[in-house]
Amino acid sequence: MLAVTLSLSVIASARSSRADELPQRRPGLWRIKTISPDVGLQSHDVCIEAGDGILGAPQDNCTKPTVESAQGGEVIVTFSCDLHGAREVTSLLLTGDFSSWYRAQSKTTLTQKSGATRERSGFTIDAKFLQPDCPKP
Repeated sequence: MLAVTLSLSVIASARSSRADELPQRRPGLWRIKTISPDVGLQSHDVCIEAGDGILGAPQDNCTKPTVESAQGGEVIVTFSCDLHGAREVTSLLLTGDFSSWYRAQSKTTLTQKSGATRERSGFTIDAKFLQPDCPKP
């Protein structure tokens, strides 16, 4: 379920000029396609406003994300969350120009109190900018 929540939160982004900042997406109407083993393929047209965060609202049980630049303009975002005594670490690989398209790929690892570790299913988001104006509700 976290993958679904996170994938919907990853919807907001536009290229940042600083390596330690999350990318920000161009405001307007975007087509977001999410695929994961948990929910299959979903497609939504989403209106993004200036200032919408790529990870959504911060959660009290999660660390502040670390943001690293990688080769080819890629951005790696990593954060961890406490889940009822277990620790879930999520890494996102973000690529794209964030004004016309972007892709987010996730990998999540869960470590139990016992120390047992397992990889959880991730997701991929492909997003395409459609137009600067959002339809009126």
